[in-house]
Amino acid sequence: MPITLHLEYQGKSARVDLHGLPPDKPKVVPRTTTSSGEVTSARLVTGARKYAAVDFASLVAGDPELDLELAGTPIDPDSVTPAWFDASDPARGPIGDFADVDIVYDAAGQEKARRPHLVRHANLNELHPVKIGKRLPANEALTQFAFKQTLQLAHVDGLTYEFLQNLARDLSQKGEVAVLGAGPKGNQPLVIREAGTAYRAFLYGEIDSEGRYRLLLLLSDQELKLPERVSVEL
Repeated sequence: MPITLHLEYQGKSARVDLHGLPPDKPKVVPRTTTSSGEVTSARLVTGARKYAAVDFASLVAGDPELDLELAGTPIDPDSVTPAWFDASDPARGPIGDFADVDIVYDAAGQEKARRPHLVRHANLNELHPVKIGKRLPANEALTQFAFKQTLQLAHVDGLTYEFLQNLARDLSQKGEVAVLGAGPKGNQPLVIREAGTAYRAFLYGEIDSEGRYRLLLLLSDQELKLPERVSVEL
């Protein structure tokens, strides 16, 4: 399902679609069928209970390790929640007294800082549109950042087609990429999904002789930097 991007360019703003790149080859989805129909997967309750100790006599007398009423019933995704366990705890009980921590590393791979994990909200379709900031030569941007994800902008009507086409032409003719920023001042990183990663975003554009355009949103959370040289005495 496409994501809506509220974008501003040359004093005008428009809401356009944002989706993944089309595959080079159609993805083949395997199907398994039998004489009774197609085989599908489903999550079901096993019905197995965990006991600290079950003696032989109780197993012979019945099935105390099985919950026959729940066995085979579908699992409702809304009724389950994730649980975390301490691998070093022999009791293997769920734990809740923990905190998510973000670890920052320097260019040499050494731990630089630790900070509480910040839960971010998606900011692509807010009241304040995503703004185009400074421009960088395309070659410079493509060699200084590691891009984790690429999405494509698409028009939704005739007006947004012209809006995106002009933007792609401007970037392509100048050989530049545009830095994008969210928030009232256009200086915040882009968050694509709820509780997602904050990305530094770049807009790359192409246009052919027939006026067909392509606008790509390049997302990076890592800048490529060489570690400082360390002199070694021989």
